[in-house]
Amino acid sequence: MPATVDLLGKVAPEIEKELKPRLQGLIGSFVRAYLPQVWVFETDQDAASVRVDTNGSVTVTPGTTASPDVTIHAPKARLEKMLTARTRPASVPADVKVVPHTTKGRVAFDQVRARFGL
Repeated sequence: MPATVDLLGKVAPEIEKELKPRLQGLIGSFVRAYLPQVWVFETDQDAASVRVDTNGSVTVTPGTTASPDVTIHAPKARLEKMLTARTRPASVPADVKVVPHTTKGRVAFDQVRARFGL
């Protein structure tokens, strides 16, 4: 089974492609107010951090990052399924725990949760 960093690394270019055009113009100034963002994904096997900078560039690193905006805990198999299917379920699965640590993290999660299959 691929490492969490590999799974998220496959999604990162798609997020960048979708986000960067949204950072232009008046709407872009509202989006930029929620950047940078750091999300940590923890599984039963490992962890990875996703960082989106103010230019919309997305980087994925192994391990956790101090002071994330959101932490998502999920079994490895569930995370892999969520990231490959990326269809939003009616509710967050019972074995997935989402912890927004900041207000901007909560707002961002609500806006992009479907991208992560949540």
